[in-house]
Amino acid sequence: MGIFSQKSSKGWNFGFKVSCSALLAALLFACGDDPVSGQKDDLKDDSSSSGKIDSLQSSSSSKTPSRSSSSSSKGKVSSSSSLKEVDPLDGQDIVYVLVNGSVSGSIALDGFASTAKVKMVQLDTANSYKETKNVFSGKVGKGGTYGIDKIDLPQPYVIFSVDGKVDNIVDGKSASITLSALSDATSGEVFNLNLLTTLESERTLGLLSGRQKVSFEDAKKKASEDVWGVFHLAAADFDASELIHVSDLSESGAALLASTLLLQAGANGDFAKSFKAVAADVRKDGVWDDSDAKIAIADWALSNDLEDGYASVRKALEKKWSKAAEFEKFVRNFYLTELEFPKCDAESAGEIFFVKNKASKFYAANYGDVSKSRERFVCDEKSGWTSIPDSLKDFMGETTPAKDGEVRRGTFSGEFFTYDGSSKQWRKATAVEKDRYFVLNSDAKEFVDIQDVYESIKDDERVIFVLRHAERGDDTSKGGTLTDNGKKQSEEVGARLTKFKEDFVLGASEFLRAHQTVESIAKGRGQSYDKRDTIPQLNDDWYAKNNEAVEKAKNECGGGWEVTSKYAYTGAYSTGADAAYYNLAERSVELIEDVLVKKYPTEKFVLLSSHDKLMVPLVAYCSNLQVELKKYENNGKWINYLAGVAIIIDKDGNRRYVAIRGLKSGYAN
Repeated sequence: MGIFSQKSSKGWNFGFKVSCSALLAALLFACGDDPVSGQKDDLKDDSSSSGKIDSLQSSSSSKTPSRSSSSSSKGKVSSSSSLKEVDPLDGQDIVYVLVNGSVSGSIALDGFASTAKVKMVQLDTANSYKETKNVFSGKVGKGGTYGIDKIDLPQPYVIFSVDGKVDNIVDGKSASITLSALSDATSGEVFNLNLLTTLESERTLGLLSGRQKVSFEDAKKKASEDVWGVFHLAAADFDASELIHVSDLSESGAALLASTLLLQAGANGDFAKSFKAVAADVRKDGVWDDSDAKIAIADWALSNDLEDGYASVRKALEKKWSKAAEFEKFVRNFYLTELEFPKCDAESAGEIFFVKNKASKFYAANYGDVSKSRERFVCDEKSGWTSIPDSLKDFMGETTPAKDGEVRRGTFSGEFFTYDGSSKQWRKATAVEKDRYFVLNSDAKEFVDIQDVYESIKDDERVIFVLRHAERGDDTSKGGTLTDNGKKQSEEVGARLTKFKEDFVLGASEFLRAHQTVESIAKGRGQSYDKRDTIPQLNDDWYAKNNEAVEKAKNECGGGWEVTSKYAYTGAYSTGADAAYYNLAERSVELIEDVLVKKYPTEKFVLLSSHDKLMVPLVAYCSNLQVELKKYENNGKWINYLAGVAIIIDKDGNRRYVAIRGLKSGYAN
């Protein structure tokens, strides 16, 4: 069971600590877009640069710090740097540049070639911020740290880049990628490279190359907002992404770690490809438009939270860095937002939620829909959205008031429960209460032709037909036989039961006429299989509890048919110490569940023959007394030959009952 807090979370940055040597800042002044004459001679051409310094281009706007956290370093000059001042001219803007400066940082990569270097390239403000030939580099050291010294920049905007491998915490695979960071080199001394700085670089360049003119600072700010927004976080809550390292234990480090995990979770086995696609997508409009990918990541995040609350993910991270920031809340914030969990607070405490996004593997059309997912959630004021345990799912989503004695099947457990009105609680149903549920839902009201029922059996269903035997002679003993007409009746019924190729499994009571009935039906349908089970429980005395009391009751009611039907429909003679009959429901369920269903657990078609004194109570029970066989009343009806009950069972064990007839009527008169 997972617990999910829905507190508003701060954003995430995946960065690396950079210790920078002192920056040299020179105040240079340029007018318009014209080069400043003589400026190049005033700048030192350091041997560490891999390219010559391009001509200085003027800034299009007044210089403002791109990061509030590093604005204090603006204009500072290190003791090892030189400062060149140029007298200002009227109408000229201030431009900050580096002279003999240095920067350093850390890189969010796991593996580097022995010759790996971080490259810093100056961008040309006059040429859509394209890369110039003014390039500096620094070797990547242990743990991904780097440093670049002796930097001379006539323009402040640069892009950092490095190639290496990143290990995917989610799937354990390694991917070769390029990380980058786009920034103002005079805005600080720390420039980490990570996944977020890379997305931010792409988005910033996308804005700068767009039709609408925008300053570098505004583009950088907007890009930061867009990238944090991809993960449903606010940029203002965190440090600039190039100031953070994935192993930082701060809020910013936790947010960066969480966003990195989410990006890796969406890799689908190829992180290099997926990350490149995300970067290209975000560059266009600042939005990650791949809704399917985001839902898949949200599903991953929710699945892991349900499984162990990210314990296994944390273990992998701590193996890597010994400690990991509290990333969990930011990962939860992502899936709570993507899967559209509503707000959880004191007002919504107790409310139930299920995922309604069809693209999610947790989707449910309604509370009881378990075709795709069984997960349901309840709002806990203190803990947030909490997974509902299976033991409570069955009735938490119920909105229909329950009645005392009502039986319902649990949506999730599949078990049956009955409602106790006095305690106002659901308890596990007994076998009789469970079967009562089947009886009520079957709603059998009249006899249905056996052929129609037979031909309606679905692929995932099986059926047990229990019929009264066909027309008999005067001998009612166990050796009594069918009449010729009775055999003909049976064969004609069999001739109509031929839709399916499967043979019927045959069975009957200990009476000969019952065996002759199923034998003739099989013959009529052309069935070669003629092995028949003998089932004593199908004899006509199944419901009789005390034979002496039964005989006494017969005399009172005027005969066996009368007393049997009165017992079945009124419960007469079934109570007290000297009861003649068993409780109708208990005895019927015992026959159905403990004898017939147990004996034939998988057989597709079963055909059994019994007798009227068993069939009348059984039909009365299975139809909830709606099919009336009340021979005890004046002009009351009795069951006809070849009439009875179909017990239909589906793959989940659900039963439904149908009153059936083999002849034109289910009634004998």
